[in-house]
Amino acid sequence: MKVEEIAEAVARLPPDELARFRRWFSAFESGRTDHIAELDSTATKLGRFAGRALAELKKRTGDRKP
Repeated sequence: MKVEEIAEAVARLPPDELARFRRWFSAFESGRTDHIAELDSTATKLGRFAGRALAELKKRTGDRKP
């Protein structure tokens, strides 16, 4: 992949993904060894959020099945 292709892909990111990429790149650029963990921690947070949202939805709907 060429730098131009990467730049185009980054330019197309929605704001939340751009912020996530910025955090990862900052960790990567500073030489931190936890740059991979930056992406993992974001995914973990999103997973927890999704789980809570699903539980709340089930609670509100009485866990009805379609």
